[in-house]
Amino acid sequence: MITTGISHVGVQPTVQWHDQRVPIGMVGQSSQATTSTFWKDTNGAAEGVITASAAAPGVALTPSTIAFTDAYQKRFGASPAYDGYTTYDEIHVIANAIKAAGGTDPDKIVDAMEKTHYTGTVGTIEFYGKDDLYTHAIKYGPGLVTGVVLQWQSGKQVTVWPRDKANGKIAFPATITSPK
Repeated sequence: MITTGISHVGVQPTVQWHDQRVPIGMVGQSSQATTSTFWKDTNGAAEGVITASAAAPGVALTPSTIAFTDAYQKRFGASPAYDGYTTYDEIHVIANAIKAAGGTDPDKIVDAMEKTHYTGTVGTIEFYGKDDLYTHAIKYGPGLVTGVVLQWQSGKQVTVWPRDKANGKIAFPATITSPK
């Protein structure tokens, strides 16, 4: 596997990988591949690309994921990228913390955020406390935020992990499964 870590320049390496018929799968983090425009942006060269995202179209990580995705697509004509989901959730988390803190005193906001238990589009958001090893980081895992792994198949983002949320299985193009 070719493991990627690309954000704003994912189109060109993906097109090169496709056009050179590299017989190795492209997986990892390709931030541009997390939005539905990536297929068109690469003229279909995205076929078989696997990437991680906070959420994906058609996958109900929480009761609000699909409604948010649909509203976003209606307004902007494309699915949200990974940061669309997280930004939406974090705005609500911060607004709730300010309300709970009774204002914008930073220490009170931190205290309120340490008590956060908010179910957003990407899962249930909680934070580690100030004395934890991962001070104030988001907690990840079952019942919290997990993210998804998706693969581009026939022009669509197909979620392949987590298994209980998957709407497809990994399937590589013929150039990878039977290279020339």
